[in-house]
Amino acid sequence: MAENAPSPEERPKSRWPLILGGLVGGFLLLAAGLALGWYLFYRPIVNVAVQLPAPPPPPAPPGPDQAQVKALEEQIEKQKAANKQIEDQIALLKERLKTDVCTIKDPLGKAPASPAPAGALISRRAGAGSGCGRRRTARTRR
Repeated sequence: MAENAPSPEERPKSRWPLILGGLVGGFLLLAAGLALGWYLFYRPIVNVAVQLPAPPPPPAPPGPDQAQVKALEEQIEKQKAANKQIEDQIALLKERLKTDVCTIKDPLGKAPASPAPAGALISRRAGAGSGCGRRRTARTRR
């Protein structure tokens, strides 16, 4: 053999299996990293951001329900009757306010059933009545 010829032990070994293994390993690591990133981060964001819209509500029936319409009309009539009673009460109270409300002679607007016994009525000076027409003086203030 020649002196300059390398021996079988010193001959350069081919490096293509190492290069190919490094490329395949790097690709597998890259694919695993992308899959893990998609699974942990991108998938929850896309699932929240891209959702189907809510289904439309069912269509309304073609016309009003006659039983409901009748029940509502009955309620309206009852309410009108109640309103009429309240209006009558208000009118009665307004009439009572037109009379002298400052005296105790007829506080409810009804005629007394029997005359009061003697001494039962307290005079206005002693403090009976609301004092509507009186002016408060130093004696009456306490």
